[in-house]
Amino acid sequence: MHVLLLSTYDLGHQPFSLASPAAKLRSAGAGVTCNDLAIDALDEEAVKKAGLIGLYLPMHTATRLSVALLPRLKNLNSKAHIVFYGLYAPLNADYLKSIGGDSFIGGEFEDGLIDIYHKLVTGEKPSAIPLISTAKQEFIRPWREDLPSLDRYAHLYVGDGSTKIVGYTEASRGCKHTCCHCPIVPVYQGRFRILPVDIVLADIRQQIANGAEHISFGDPDFFNGPRHAISVVENLHEEFPDITYDVTIKIEHLLKHQELLPKLKASGCLFITTAVESTEEEILRLLDKGHSQADFKRATEITRAAGLTLAPTFVPFTPWTTKEGFLQLLETIAGLDLIENVAPIQLAIRLLIPNQSALLDLTEIQPHLDGYDEEALSYRWRNSDETVEELCAGVQEIVEASAENNHSRRETFAAIYAAALTACDRPSNDLPSLKSAPGVAIPSMSEPWFCCAEPTAEQLARL
Repeated sequence: MHVLLLSTYDLGHQPFSLASPAAKLRSAGAGVTCNDLAIDALDEEAVKKAGLIGLYLPMHTATRLSVALLPRLKNLNSKAHIVFYGLYAPLNADYLKSIGGDSFIGGEFEDGLIDIYHKLVTGEKPSAIPLISTAKQEFIRPWREDLPSLDRYAHLYVGDGSTKIVGYTEASRGCKHTCCHCPIVPVYQGRFRILPVDIVLADIRQQIANGAEHISFGDPDFFNGPRHAISVVENLHEEFPDITYDVTIKIEHLLKHQELLPKLKASGCLFITTAVESTEEEILRLLDKGHSQADFKRATEITRAAGLTLAPTFVPFTPWTTKEGFLQLLETIAGLDLIENVAPIQLAIRLLIPNQSALLDLTEIQPHLDGYDEEALSYRWRNSDETVEELCAGVQEIVEASAENNHSRRETFAAIYAAALTACDRPSNDLPSLKSAPGVAIPSMSEPWFCCAEPTAEQLARL
């Protein structure tokens, strides 16, 4: 039986979660085709011959795109068994089943896919009950031969005018923390699973052979298992001393394990992504982030002292955001000289509340909810202060226009700052000096970390 694995969007990365299950399925005897629709057109012949079609749902945008794709798949092959897998599969299983999905796997999905494959081969009907597994699995080297070349994916702006081809892998999955807004929490419930060091290195090795000059680690938190993480990067650096990399680490872990930051720097780490979300203390408490505004400032200081660049991400617009709080966020970013470190889209993000989100357990969220939007796969909400809603819309317009006109991060930040001052009835001459420190090179990805966007017309056209 032939298996087709599809990815619609994975943040500009060559999808690890196509390559990893493809390797396991091939070892089980399946013929496998991987089709990344973020890069290539749909392989209609592969659809027609597939007995099993897997759609990878790592995030909200990918789920929306997969839903839009499903009718075309059904039209080309009405008999194929459709399995949705990834974080958003079990969270949206009822809806996905209603539109034609057959099986749904969240968490550690490779073994679940193999089980479905074996059942189909032997004529047994796979279960339609959503499967969430955090059980340990045996990993093998991912199979990437069927995916587009790395130079077709997002690349790294080094900061000195040069670029690097980027590979992508994962050293762990899940997370031992339970931040309320995170989609990992309903699936992993505070658990995480590591991939063996030799498998991680084997995957990196094959990507370097195919042109990778920089590796992006997709772990939700690279320091969930700090000893494992350091083993991975020190072995990587020993074998490939010229290869750089980036990781994602929680503010709380940057402070707790700050003695490890020089080891990251010495082994080739260029920047660290960290989910700050807000500088309003009450919002940080409600999201259960485990850090404060002061912690954010301290983490900036210690990463900078270690020679590392911090790339903060935010969810600035929530049901509890105030205009003054948003302005405080901008003041903090400017005061820490992080303007160049923050992708403008990060200042326009509106809190996403997917099905089964832990946010729904908060009594504080209830007055703001306005029902579940099945098409958007999220709960509608509004801030009780309509002027905050207006500010959010205005910031989103600024970011969109700045992207269309190729404005710099600093120009975009200044426009957002001016809008926030106006919203707070503050004079425009309160705008601080936005000059950057001279000679500072800020590395960044050509596709910013952003996973809850509305599907674009271009993305939909690919389907």
